[in-house]
Amino acid sequence: MAQLVHQFDLVRLKAFMTVAEEGSITAAAERLGVAQPALSASIRRLEADIGQPLFERLPRGVTLTRAGRHLLPGVYELFGILGNLQAELCQIGFEPSGDVSIGLPPSVSVVMTQPLLHRLSTAFPKVKLRIVESMSGYLADWVEAGELDIAVTFNARDTETVVSRPLMQEEMRLIGAADKMRDMPDPFPVSRIPTLPLIVTSGRHTLRSNLERQVEALGLKLNILYEIDAGHQLVKLVSSGAGFGVFAQSAFAGELVSGQVVSVPLEPRYLRTVGLSHHRRMLGDPALTRVLAEVERLALDLHESGAWPT
Repeated sequence: MAQLVHQFDLVRLKAFMTVAEEGSITAAAERLGVAQPALSASIRRLEADIGQPLFERLPRGVTLTRAGRHLLPGVYELFGILGNLQAELCQIGFEPSGDVSIGLPPSVSVVMTQPLLHRLSTAFPKVKLRIVESMSGYLADWVEAGELDIAVTFNARDTETVVSRPLMQEEMRLIGAADKMRDMPDPFPVSRIPTLPLIVTSGRHTLRSNLERQVEALGLKLNILYEIDAGHQLVKLVSSGAGFGVFAQSAFAGELVSGQVVSVPLEPRYLRTVGLSHHRRMLGDPALTRVLAEVERLALDLHESGAWPT
């Protein structure tokens, strides 16, 4: 046990985590307010204790080795537990407080924003909320960069710095104005999608790239009419009959209820995983962890009630 405690000295682990985040010993030393030689020595001692190099030294900066990539998530979790314990002890008898930013894709924002604000402001009146609406790909990048605390994302995976927990499966369907969908086959063959003028997101988003891969596997190519990374405009254009889209029904919740648009499933089915992503650093913040749990509960409640059609 004594050897294990020595190997995982908190000061050295903090140094390791900071160098990993900065990608540079010089930048990490400046951030921690220590001398660069002292920081380099801490890293060398940690590597000696573990018995493996944690960083590959480059001409400019450093990058994690395989061992370093394996260690980093555990270090975040350790500091998260310690930070959470410290914060909880400080806040015994007090309500969570602070700023929390939450990113929602347009298709999720339609069904989630209002009930989310109501639930969180009621449960945590001292927490200041910021809701950001954007495409899932952008939200994932902002969580990775630490610019967002929590985001609903699609088909996201864990990384060394970000945790992504799956919530549910959501079906992508062909959606178009009601009069344009009258004679569409149900289900609609993926092989016939290239015959339709499509309104799509840009290729950096999995909704578009996954559909493109399915079609290209058949030796075909999408017929793209408009490429737009703006959720409300996508909904308006499809609803007006300008073109067709392959989207989640939640993006058109109101339009489906009113009968303005119609959706049909694809053959084969096209599913995506809806999840919650957050940076591993937030594990030490009790306000963030409690908000995260409430966001997860609300998403599942909306899904079970049918308010979030999947």
